[in-house]
Amino acid sequence: MNRAIAIVIACVLALFSVRADDESQSELRLNPEIEQESDESTYDYGFLDMEANKICMNGADWSALRERYAGSCDTGEVFSVVYLGDSHVQADFGGAVLRRRLSEVPGSAGRGIVIPFKLAGTNEPNDYSVRMQPRYLSAKLMKQPWEVEMPFTGIGLKPLASECCVEISCAEQPFSEVRLHYRGERPEVLRVEDCEGNKLPFEYCDSTLWFDQSVSDVKVCFESAERTVFGGFELWTKGGGVLVHSVGNNGATYSSYGAIDNFGNRLSALQPDLVIIALGTNEAFGRFDEGVMRQSIGRLVDEVKAANPESQILMVSPAECLRKVYRRVKGRRRRVAATVVNDNVAQVRDVIKDYAQSHGIAFYDSYAVAGGSGAAEKMKREKVLGSDGVHYTAEGYRLWGSLLGDAVLCEMGCW
Repeated sequence: MNRAIAIVIACVLALFSVRADDESQSELRLNPEIEQESDESTYDYGFLDMEANKICMNGADWSALRERYAGSCDTGEVFSVVYLGDSHVQADFGGAVLRRRLSEVPGSAGRGIVIPFKLAGTNEPNDYSVRMQPRYLSAKLMKQPWEVEMPFTGIGLKPLASECCVEISCAEQPFSEVRLHYRGERPEVLRVEDCEGNKLPFEYCDSTLWFDQSVSDVKVCFESAERTVFGGFELWTKGGGVLVHSVGNNGATYSSYGAIDNFGNRLSALQPDLVIIALGTNEAFGRFDEGVMRQSIGRLVDEVKAANPESQILMVSPAECLRKVYRRVKGRRRRVAATVVNDNVAQVRDVIKDYAQSHGIAFYDSYAVAGGSGAAEKMKREKVLGSDGVHYTAEGYRLWGSLLGDAVLCEMGCW
């Protein structure tokens, strides 16, 4: 009897150790290392199901959205897209391709929002930089409790001095307008300088700076900044076209964005025509609860819709990924890691798909496009999925950005 009890206890402890090690992969998901591959992406991959590369409308009416997109081509209006997600969005390899694809015909209205990830101690897209002086407090979406009020971007910087200077650089896409996104009081602008320290003429109204020329680098000095929490800086060029705002945070879930108070109204500052919600990967790690996830989706989607009634929403499912499990092997003191398919991803995809269908929301099925079950190992062999089995390589992200861009353009009637 004692031996039997000991065996049962050992099995239970082993089960909990597997669960704990599985959940410890949060470090990997919060601090990913994106593997670099070539700069160009093609569709020459055997695992892809190109027939699935389309948007399932589920009864959603995008006729007004198509008109607004066409208007950005013909009348100089701005068509705004918010690409909301997790680490798959934060690094912006895919977002950059999506931005380029959607801007090919109408042209670009600017870089869109740039978020000071690096100042908060996390990875940042490589096409811009933001610096702040002097000292500041920072907060990240997935590191609670937050030391400052959290902006909708998932990053918050609060200067610790009345006067602070912010330097913004975006060499690839010069800008002539900067819109501030923040919590708290609007800071006053003391002066604006170019990259050589020369004073730059400007106008400042409604939290927006205008310059009479396009710049690639700018230094803006504020006063009364200690009562402000900066969340991001929206960069515009003169004229109309498309803006694609990538808002992604490592480890993010539907519920983590829902934890930001008044998130939908704060997101509306970007005036989105289309909100693409690409979440679900992180819900597939640890203990998965279908009911809890369905509630989290409903709260976030309802809030976004209520605050942005003229916007359309596109829900995107995750594709299959891998996870590590740890098991004891007879004769060894340490547990041995094995990589297996994360079966929760298929359940997460089904919940998102069902929610979109039952609520008349457009849906893009990355799981199906990737080939469904068994796709993760194929993507890894093709060096589209990185060695950690969760994050894509840079080439993989570019592939997904291109695939999603083509699906959106097709639904816009561009071919």
